[in-house]
Amino acid sequence: MSHSKVSVVRHLVDFVLLLLIIGFGLLGLIYLKFDVAAQIAVTIIMCVLYVFWGVLHHYHDGNLTIKVALEYIGMAFLVGT
Repeated sequence: MSHSKVSVVRHLVDFVLLLLIIGFGLLGLIYLKFDVAAQIAVTIIMCVLYVFWGVLHHYHDGNLTIKVALEYIGMAFLVGT
């Protein structure tokens, strides 16, 4: 497989994984709609996985910087609060 095809496949896998993280998180929030503590736990887990996904994604692309990591942490904090 050529380099560009490998890159496209890897990006596709990355973004499918991100959709799964968000999708299962949202399903968890809906399923646990009457349990606030569990919803908080699901939200925290989603935020941590989002940051982990973003850092790994940019690390594999070779463009991970402190600024990029802080942007993911900031977005996760904003969404989680």
